[in-house]
Amino acid sequence: MAKLCLNPSTRPDPYPNGGHEAYWMSRIAAAMEPKLESWGVAPASAEEEGCGLSLTLRSHAAPQEIEAKIKGAEVYYYAYSPAGKRAAEIFTQAIKSVYPEPALVESAPTPVPEELRTPKVPALLVKLGYHDNPQDEAWLVNNVDAIAAALARAAADFLGAAPHA
Repeated sequence: MAKLCLNPSTRPDPYPNGGHEAYWMSRIAAAMEPKLESWGVAPASAEEEGCGLSLTLRSHAAPQEIEAKIKGAEVYYYAYSPAGKRAAEIFTQAIKSVYPEPALVESAPTPVPEELRTPKVPALLVKLGYHDNPQDEAWLVNNVDAIAAALARAAADFLGAAPHA
């Protein structure tokens, strides 16, 4: 069985209309788990061995001078990982399928942060919108199940599991 190391944010960054980053990312991760399992992917914590992909879930916050003025989602991968790049492309397309403005969803290579450089497997950092932007925050909190399903399908696709609708 394929295994996904699922790492929802533990950051307490507040969302303007309730909750915080850790709460909402944990909700998405929890909603992903039954879908992953139904497609033959075992969700695991970051500490477990045998994962085929490490997935960290977060949201953005814009710098104070442009707070609430930018929106979009980004998928970061380690710049020197061809498998990470392939995973990022799959996840970017999945997020575009549920994000209201697909042109604002992109993937980007980066030599940092630590969570992308240190795993021995491909790793992604997915930032699901700007929680300081009212439209992004509303999309995120009102579409937990759709976001979770898209991310779970992308994970199953990347890991070679066969998603069943």
